[in-house]
Amino acid sequence: MHGSGTRSIAAGFVSALTAAFAAVVVAACSSAAPIPRVTATPSGGKPQQVFAAPANLMAAAQPQPNGTLWVLAGDAASKGLFDINLATGSGIGSISVSNAAQSVTESLDGVVGLALGMGRAGALELLNGNTGKVIRTIPLGAPARDVIVGSDGATFYVLNGTSRAASVTVVNSRNGTVQGTVPVPPDTVSIAPDAAGVGVYALEPDGTISQIAIAGGKIMSTFPVGSPARSIALSPDGSTLYVLKDAGAAANVAVVNVATQSVKQVLPAPANCLQVLVSADGSQLYQLVGTPSYGNIQVSAS
Repeated sequence: MHGSGTRSIAAGFVSALTAAFAAVVVAACSSAAPIPRVTATPSGGKPQQVFAAPANLMAAAQPQPNGTLWVLAGDAASKGLFDINLATGSGIGSISVSNAAQSVTESLDGVVGLALGMGRAGALELLNGNTGKVIRTIPLGAPARDVIVGSDGATFYVLNGTSRAASVTVVNSRNGTVQGTVPVPPDTVSIAPDAAGVGVYALEPDGTISQIAIAGGKIMSTFPVGSPARSIALSPDGSTLYVLKDAGAAANVAVVNVATQSVKQVLPAPANCLQVLVSADGSQLYQLVGTPSYGNIQVSAS
């Protein structure tokens, strides 16, 4: 487990992030320093908080109860993981990672999962969140696109596939074994395991969500939430899905009641939003904003 608000960063880590992210210097990630900025939402509202993040921001892990999270940033030439203290907006440390990294997640017991997509193959790389050292690598049969850890803290779900076929590989992080695979639509862009661990929500770009049983791969339900859809996140209690719909300056987040499978509210989202996450207590939404020239994390009430 992490300490209270801080992490023990190994000597291999590079102290590359300052309180304001004035400079980002990582051996494997030399993009320009990010420019903190707030993007006006469609309703003209402003987020509660804005944290600076590296340019070329790609993805982030779930915010941890101790107020930290990992973000993945970089380009085809170099990528890195950056550890951010959400209480202060300061960088705790950073580490270079594989250029094949596509997505990141972190369990509540401090295991970081990286989804790797390499040509026609992929892998799930598990790292120690305190030291940054690789614990194990689990090969996959296709490039990985997304990864998320389940509520049990040990099961990782990896979306991987090609344009013709896709699946979610279920991995036990404690022993590295593959527990099974779940077929999903080929164009699935984001996934979220349900709270009970019996199904996986698969999001397609047209806004279709399918809940698919982990055992047997049967489609349990399908419902629309509007397009174009990009990212999905589930509240800790499993009652609400948050779906980022990326429509340029008109981006928004659909708040979906899981019980009724209907959109109960639409929240504004900033332009250039890449991903939506939910805080560990379910009270806040974290929206990732990223372009080649700047990145930030905007926080609002859920």
